[in-house]
Amino acid sequence: MSKLHSCLLAVITAALVPNSSAGPAAGLAPPRISPPAADLQLASKREKLASAHAHLVTAWLLEESSQPREALGHYLAFIENGDADTALVAHIADLVLAYQDMNSALKLLEAQITAHPDSPQPSVHLIRFALKHADEHESLSAKASAAVKEMLRKFPRDATAYENAAALHLAQGKRGEAIKVMDDAAKQNITDPHFWLRTGRMAQEVCPIADADKRAANVQKINPFFEKARDLALTTKDQAAAIAAADYFLFSNQLPAAAEICEKVVKQGGGLEARSRLVRLYEALEKPAESLHVLEDLVKTFPTDVEHRRLLAGEYLQKREIEKATQQLEAALQAGGGELQDYLQLCNLLRFSKEPDRFLRFTQRAAQLFPKEPRVTYFGALARSRAKEYAEAAKFFDRAATQAATRAPELLDDMFHFNHGVALERSGHFEGAAKQFEKSIQLTPPNDPSRAAGTLNYLGYMWLERGEHLDQSEQFIRKANDLEPDNAAYVDSLGWVFFKRGKIAESLKELQRAESLLKEITAEDAEILDHIAQAHDKLNQRAKAEEYWKRVLDLKPETKALIDRAQVELGLNPPRPEIKDEPLRKSVK
Repeated sequence: MSKLHSCLLAVITAALVPNSSAGPAAGLAPPRISPPAADLQLASKREKLASAHAHLVTAWLLEESSQPREALGHYLAFIENGDADTALVAHIADLVLAYQDMNSALKLLEAQITAHPDSPQPSVHLIRFALKHADEHESLSAKASAAVKEMLRKFPRDATAYENAAALHLAQGKRGEAIKVMDDAAKQNITDPHFWLRTGRMAQEVCPIADADKRAANVQKINPFFEKARDLALTTKDQAAAIAAADYFLFSNQLPAAAEICEKVVKQGGGLEARSRLVRLYEALEKPAESLHVLEDLVKTFPTDVEHRRLLAGEYLQKREIEKATQQLEAALQAGGGELQDYLQLCNLLRFSKEPDRFLRFTQRAAQLFPKEPRVTYFGALARSRAKEYAEAAKFFDRAATQAATRAPELLDDMFHFNHGVALERSGHFEGAAKQFEKSIQLTPPNDPSRAAGTLNYLGYMWLERGEHLDQSEQFIRKANDLEPDNAAYVDSLGWVFFKRGKIAESLKELQRAESLLKEITAEDAEILDHIAQAHDKLNQRAKAEEYWKRVLDLKPETKALIDRAQVELGLNPPRPEIKDEPLRKSVK
């Protein structure tokens, strides 16, 4: 709706309506009683207003139909019979100037000033009219100046007067006069912070901070306005006004002053805006700890604010606090939903979570939203591998490969084939696993030897454990050691090659070297200790072997085959007919 239409609507809705809504009884004619004189006057007034509004609607329709000249007569008839909004009169004055003359337009505007002695707005319309047409009518500048002077005299406590007075002087090229107006405004004893915000914004127009040569001096002229706004806003706990003052100090690069205001607003129980600004202000002031603290408190106070949850997640990611970042991103998605990239990012983070079930649940949720997206299907495959559902994982890898072939071929890189191979190997499909590992080796970037080494070692070890392709197995494991020397897992594989070939002494030497390369021995390293134990046992060094098997049990590994063998060898359980190893996790990427 246009500004004109808004004015018209406001006037029309203000029409006088009858006080009584009760009509005559059904089927009965109203009694013929002469109304009293007061009622006659009221009826006459209503008729007059009804006529005025009819003229207004007609004028509106004519102007909408591109007949402004015809509309003017109805507008003037409306003004004669009704109380028009001052903005509408300003519009009518433009039409009067276009189709009658300047004096008539001015009389119309001046009449509004007389009709509304308690409002500066009619004077504002006269001043703006004069500015608009000053180039064609030189006398209007003097008329506008006189109106400004009178407006300042009558309304010394109204920001509107100072705003328009300064704007007029600037338009006339009289910056000195505009500065005097703002100096007068600064002397006022007014306790409304919004007065100081408005006059402060006008002071920025009069003394622009963008003027590099005068910036320091201009800031000193402007600051008192916003300092008064700040002090009054904080005293009255007007948080909106206080934040507006802070914004001035922020955009004028007076960051400590802006931060101080926001700090006080927050202490007063300030809301989202103050806290949000304070987060960014602390960042700009190079106070990362304070920024993070405020951001954490903001998210705690406003848990449904998605934007700041994501911002907090980004902060945690920079600090490598993956679990905290994951929690924030997950909460953001629950609160406000998200796009595909948001789900992919969270999938990637949950991939490294210590809660595989949580990862699996989230990929299932993502798959419901994006069932044909290959990357989502790929994360579903990884989640099932993490949950040790290897057969299902292999199916999802197949599905992801089919989807990616046409929609995202870049997904089918060496890492995809490696992880696919792991799922197949763990589910007992060794030939299929070998093919996936071979594809991974072929696609591994030549500038990333560690990735190639991991796949070579995994494939070589798989064959070694199965007693197949021993020559090629040894070749791959040696290549892995060449690409990444002194990797304990790869050295262990090499020692196991010697063990399988009956070179036990050489095997023990390499296996002990693998142990020495470990900075800290964890449950994941129990396999190396088990190999050393078996090598000692083959060399008839039983005490040493039992020592290592005890260490295996102390580590409490996940692999049941390691636990079973150590317990049998130590006589803790009756021996079983056969101990069949579960697939061992060698260098999973």
